[in-house]
This record gives sequence, structure tokens and C-alpha cells, in this order.
Amino acid sequence: MVDTSSLRDQKKAALRDELSVTTVLLARERGLDNVRVEDIVREVGVSRRTFGNYFSSKEDAIADRHVQRVRAAATHLADRPDDEPLWSAVTAALLAPYRTHGAGRSSADDQSGLMAVLATPGIQSAVDRGARTANIVLAQAIAARLGGDRDDPLPGAIAAAALSTLLSTLEAWAASSQGAPLEPMLVAAFQRLGSGFDRLHAPRPLLWKGSPPCSTPSSSVAAQ
Repeated sequence: MVDTSSLRDQKKAALRDELSVTTVLLARERGLDNVRVEDIVREVGVSRRTFGNYFSSKEDAIADRHVQRVRAAATHLADRPDDEPLWSAVTAALLAPYRTHGAGRSSADDQSGLMAVLATPGIQSAVDRGARTANIVLAQAIAARLGGDRDDPLPGAIAAAALSTLLSTLEAWAASSQGAPLEPMLVAAFQRLGSGFDRLHAPRPLLWKGSPPCSTPSSSVAAQ
């Protein structure tokens, strides 16, 4: 028997993805300021109301690409071998959606288009909102892999480091004049950052329970 609810969810996910991709492509082609929601829905063949069921704005539709790729990466992370070093597994998981979408074959046109989109203030704000959601999604996947204390801040810190590396590398790639493929830049960035994380195989206890440790001069400065 066919699971109709599952099919319905798949169709919704596919439509969400199509709306987001179409928005990205139109923004690259015309510039985001020259793209209206009416243009997007006309390309996809749905109503403006349908668009509103998924996104509050064209900026959110573009930022959603990042969130959905991180969701795909979180699913991929859960399927990685249990004995694989943590950072290696996180790196492979985050690279997987970009490999699926042919990031290694991205052209100079893709770079200039992405740079133009990222330079739009509204997009930056939407990306920031999407980044918070993405961090939660990835942190939960990392926590499940480590199997540690639910209050342990470590999974969130690792997720933040990984996603900051991803976004900063995307921005550097978009701004580059070399026309280099994206994937090698991502691999190099993750390798440079992650050697210490790869030693995290087992749950790590919190450094304290209850009151935090006494602050040092350096930690006091960092907190201000």
C-alpha cells in the first residue's frame, strides 16, 4: 500500500526546492532587486499564495538553500561509519550536498552571480536567520553521533565552527577571480581547521556542573 502522507511530503519538499532553486537562478540572471515573487511563481507554475505557504520573501527562498543542504548533510552524517573520526565525518557530510549539485563544475558566472546575491543586505539578513536554524540541525546530528550530555555545548560549538567554515569559504570562492572549482577550496578549509576535532570520538563530560569555573583575564575579555 502506498503511503500517501509520505508522497505528499515528498511533493511538498520537491516544490519547496524548486521554488528556492528558481529564485536563486533568477537572482543570478537578473539581480535580486529585479526579481519579483510574481516572476518566480510564473516560472514554477504556481500561485503567489503557494509561494507564501513556503517562504515569507524571495530572500528567505534563497537562504533556504543553505538550510536544506545542511538538513541533507545531517542525514548523511547519521549514515557515516561509527568509527570514522568526527571532523572527517562532518566534512564528508557537509560536502555531500555540494557534490550532488555539481559544485566542482561551478563556473565563473556562478561565482559572480553568487557574489551579487550575497552582497544584497536582505540576503545577508535571511542567511543569518537560516544559519541559526542550520546550526541547530547540525548540532543535533553531531550530538547524536557523540552520544553525550544533552546540555553539553560541544556539539553546538562544532556545528558553528563547521558552518562558519562552509559559509566563509563560499564567500571567498565567490569573490575569487581565479575561477577555481569550489570543492577543493572546501576540502582544504575543513582540513586546516579540523585536525583537533578528529580526536573527539567519545562523549566528553561538561567542564562544570552548576556554577561556571572562575574566569581568567582572557575569558573576561572574550565575554565582553
